[in-house]
Amino acid sequence: MNNKSDEQNHPLSDSKTSDRSMILLLVGCLLLTPPLAGIFQLDIRILGIPFTGFYLFTVWAGLIAGAAVLSRQVQKSADWNNPDDTQPHQDADNSD
Repeated sequence: MNNKSDEQNHPLSDSKTSDRSMILLLVGCLLLTPPLAGIFQLDIRILGIPFTGFYLFTVWAGLIAGAAVLSRQVQKSADWNNPDDTQPHQDADNSD
């Protein structure tokens, strides 16, 4: 068996996924704190939206996209660890 091909097919380990979710949380908290978000209180409008609002909604959308990517990785990891769960279960009392 080739370990390199097995590693390439294996989704992220639980510790890597946990680390990445913690980084996403910390970056989100940092970008949305009032001192840092206050830097972006500019008198500019983008598509008619004040720049501060545009900044906040862009960060919010980025956090949602990051959470979606992480949730897919967690799902792949769960499927990888439990291959029996993907097969349909048969009733034990069904003896046809």
